[in-house]
Amino acid sequence: MKVLVTAGGTGGHIMPAVAIAEAIRAAGPDTGILFVGTDRGMEERIAELNHLDFVGIPALGIKGKSVANLARAVLVNTRAFLKALNIVRGFRPDWVIGTGGYVTGMVVLAGRLLGCTCAVQEQNTIPGLTNRLLSRIAHRVFLSFPDTRGRFPATKTRLVGNPLRKELTDTRSGSGDHLLILGGSLGATSINRAAVGAVRLLKGEGMELSVIHQCGTRDHAWVSDAYREMGLDADVRAFIDDMAGAYRSARLAVSRCGGITLAELSCTGLPAIMIPFPHATDDHQTENGRYVANNGGGWLIPDAQLTPERLAREIRTRLGGPEGLARASGNMTAMGLGAGGHLIAQEIMRV
Repeated sequence: MKVLVTAGGTGGHIMPAVAIAEAIRAAGPDTGILFVGTDRGMEERIAELNHLDFVGIPALGIKGKSVANLARAVLVNTRAFLKALNIVRGFRPDWVIGTGGYVTGMVVLAGRLLGCTCAVQEQNTIPGLTNRLLSRIAHRVFLSFPDTRGRFPATKTRLVGNPLRKELTDTRSGSGDHLLILGGSLGATSINRAAVGAVRLLKGEGMELSVIHQCGTRDHAWVSDAYREMGLDADVRAFIDDMAGAYRSARLAVSRCGGITLAELSCTGLPAIMIPFPHATDDHQTENGRYVANNGGGWLIPDAQLTPERLAREIRTRLGGPEGLARASGNMTAMGLGAGGHLIAQEIMRV
């Protein structure tokens, strides 16, 4: 069997493709796998790190483009489609699986025209434009959250959760007492400022916290200085390489509500205070977080309402109620938001 996975643009699209490839390789070691992404992003580097054959093609987004840029995007994407046809024709995959990004559109369409079984995988509650369009020609649509709005043809959908790397699917939050603050690899300044302020308030009340704080490169210096000034030996990092280790040592998280982040929290059973990114496309992070909160796995604070006082109150309440925290941990696990890789591989190997 041969499988082509395709994704582009952001880690939120690329890492699910890598996780699917990893799960397929584990289920069928002799399966041939090719990763197709853009020729200007991080896809090639990530594919190489994960020992995946890679081909890059150019692709440009069309949403929100000016007339002049739209014309250029059409030209670039037409060439990309022709290259995608050549790639699919040469590799001859049984399955073509797209996880999002504009390059996915050309590759999955090429696969469909050349007789491959095609699938798309959606990471969020509200699907992106590419996946919405591709769902009309795909044979399968793998969902991470229930399609409550009926965006996809019901007969094609499979609710499986997001695919995650094996190092995370084998991880459970441990017995550590750390508060894990995920302020973004690029720096979510609203979370970073509110979290530092909240910890300062709680310390002033006599509540000593063990903190792991990922704050991004941009905010790293002032966040480190702030903890030092309050006399707290916090573990401050611009980026956390060992997320599995961080989850194992944590008791409660403060984070955004991207589909992959919530899948990791679900897989590790770590409840979270969730602050949706307010500028996410179609406000999908709010919908993601609302789903988790409604199912008892965490608590939602809109970014516009985020203050040190509000966050401090939430942290105090959650850490002060161990039974409620344990219940939320169980609920987070029960949602199965991170089980997708194994289930997708099962379906592919079965057909």
